[in-house]
Amino acid sequence: MSGSNLHMAWAELFVRAAVHAGVREAVICPGSRSSPLALAAAGERELRCHGVIDERAAAFFALGQARVTGKPTLFLCTSGTAGAHAFPALIEASQSFVPLLVVTADRPWELADVAAPQTIDQLKLFGDHVRHFAELGLPDPSALALRAVARVAAQAVAATLGPTPGPVHVNARFRKPLEPVRVDGPEPWQAEWEALMRRGGPRVIAPKAGIDAAALEALCERVSRAERGILVCGPAPMGSAPGRLRAAVTALAQATGFPVLAEATSQVRFGGLRAGVVAPGAFDLFLKTREFRAAHAPDLILELGAPPTSAGYAAYLAEHPTAARYVIAPHGFNDPTSAATALFLVEPAEACEAITARLGKGTGGPRAWGEAFAQAGAVVDTLAARAVEVPAGEGLCEGAVVRAAVQACPAGSLLMIGNSRPVRDLDTYCATTETPIEVLHQRGASGIDGLVAGAVGAAVAARGAGDAGDAGDADDAGDAGDARGAGDAGRRPVTLVLGDLSLLHDLTSLGLAARAGAAGATLVVVVVQNDGGRIFEHLPIASSAPAEMLEQCFTMPQHVAFGEAAAMFGVAYARVEEAGALDAALAEAHRRRGATLIEAVVPPADGSARAAKLQEAVRGRLGALLRERGVQGS
Repeated sequence: MSGSNLHMAWAELFVRAAVHAGVREAVICPGSRSSPLALAAAGERELRCHGVIDERAAAFFALGQARVTGKPTLFLCTSGTAGAHAFPALIEASQSFVPLLVVTADRPWELADVAAPQTIDQLKLFGDHVRHFAELGLPDPSALALRAVARVAAQAVAATLGPTPGPVHVNARFRKPLEPVRVDGPEPWQAEWEALMRRGGPRVIAPKAGIDAAALEALCERVSRAERGILVCGPAPMGSAPGRLRAAVTALAQATGFPVLAEATSQVRFGGLRAGVVAPGAFDLFLKTREFRAAHAPDLILELGAPPTSAGYAAYLAEHPTAARYVIAPHGFNDPTSAATALFLVEPAEACEAITARLGKGTGGPRAWGEAFAQAGAVVDTLAARAVEVPAGEGLCEGAVVRAAVQACPAGSLLMIGNSRPVRDLDTYCATTETPIEVLHQRGASGIDGLVAGAVGAAVAARGAGDAGDAGDADDAGDAGDARGAGDAGRRPVTLVLGDLSLLHDLTSLGLAARAGAAGATLVVVVVQNDGGRIFEHLPIASSAPAEMLEQCFTMPQHVAFGEAAAMFGVAYARVEEAGALDAALAEAHRRRGATLIEAVVPPADGSARAAKLQEAVRGRLGALLRERGVQGS
């Protein structure tokens, strides 16, 4: 609108209302049509801005931030295909219930369907993958329209947080001129705008869901009668109170005597469990043993969080379909087998605390039941540790790399684990530890893309979360963070473990990683270099496809080393091929501010052969133990 600054006021009002609703981080991608929104965000003092040139990486960066903060990060991009690049991160946000506010700038309606450049149909661009869509419309000077801008922002932020958290899409149209213009004196709409800038949008008070009292009493009664119960913990987010879920699960296990089968992504595995609690680490290994499954039929399963990814657990469920199974998770219909007895849509920590309070201290279940799981866990932990033992001076293996990375994590740090083999190796080779570590993961859609960008976003957010007053300062849009006033109190290092193909998917995000130091963050990226997608060597396709076809269509080795890429982006780098060098590189990386890339080279075909040998050893040892005990199955 020539001769008026309404377009800038419109953008400033939207951003200000989003901040008023709780947004504190913004990721800005360069573009012309988004100029009013970018300038409004950069000028907002209560918003910390991060400039990222690649929309795909930017969206994952925003996702990583939101995983840590629990608040939506504002992702802002221009018109055309720019928004489409955010789709993978948006899908992950939807599947894992992470709040994200996606704002795409758009061209005016009169340029649609007339071959105007950089113009596509952006209405409901992301379909049902968003919780809510809003068309902001073109700037309008009426008081009702201005009030609607603030309301749309407040509504969008509220929708990212509940009732089901996830991404929200707002499409914002602008006509030229896109840059601020000079005007003489106040404009007619300015008084209304100034009042709205002070007031913001409407405050949204979300409902607080609780546990139905009658259903809870019935569940507690069922728990009290169980003789062979188990607590199964699937993937879970960090949560706003670190350690609460672990403490709640531990207390319930003490009260019931139920063994705890916690996946590494559950937030329960790392951080120590109290005396008397049975919590075997690599439970997937012994549940893949048919004799153990047959001999240990459960009568009650409490399944917490997202559906577990363990193949052994899936087989266990399939063979014991009559066991009562209660799924407890705050969001989603988490029942892939369609066989759950009931689903409690509530925070698992809250449910565990409520059950424990009603049960009291309890006497626990039959001692032999828990001891059987404890013994099986001891067997697999011992054999898994032995499987990754490598003599000094000899090469590394996949499990040893993941194990070393976890052991090097300082207390209170964040571990981000890649999909495909790394997350499975984490479950297999890393036993329950006393060191409290929170685990970030992309088990929502289980993709391998955007991991580096997500880890950088998490590192910057984790650093910023500990800095008093830092969130109130807006950065230059070209900076990845702000270390102003930062001390070591807020420093929470992030360790990312991923495969070589995952790193290739997100290679340019090493440019983001290089800027972690400017935010006062420590990021340790450990890439398991096994030259290809070795997950396929663990799958049935490996035995049915010829070796050359398996390589051509599935494993696809790229034969690359990452040293030159690290140098190009200014990231510290180490290439290691044996255990001592890996331990030294990890120790040095954790002492350093900024990002370090450690390329841990392992033999390409070693992982599948080692895993198969370990599984066979577990089957043999557990079978012998069961025969010694005279257990025939039940």
